[in-house]
Amino acid sequence: MPLDIVSTTEEMVHLKIAPVTSTGKPALLDGLPTWAITTGGATIVVDADGMGAFVVSEDIGGSSTWSVSADADLGAGVSTISDGGVYSYASPQAAALGITADAPVPKVA
Repeated sequence: MPLDIVSTTEEMVHLKIAPVTSTGKPALLDGLPTWAITTGGATIVVDADGMGAFVVSEDIGGSSTWSVSADADLGAGVSTISDGGVYSYASPQAAALGITADAPVPKVA
């Protein structure tokens, strides 16, 4: 099932996988999962164990499609399972006006 996520262009989102069997029990994978951005300009920073990754937004608003796949066959064969979704990111709203004051100047008479 796709997982669509949203953030601002100042943020990144951590994704994690927890493989399960068809009855919902924890399952092992053969090797490390493969994470990728398949469309768009976001980037992926994979955790050392491969079981999670940060999707990092671009500096301008947009969207990217991400995916993760892994080998579910614990033997010599390969049975690839995969998942993914869309990562949408927009410019953040202003949070303060950032008002400043210049130094005082003489009044004009």
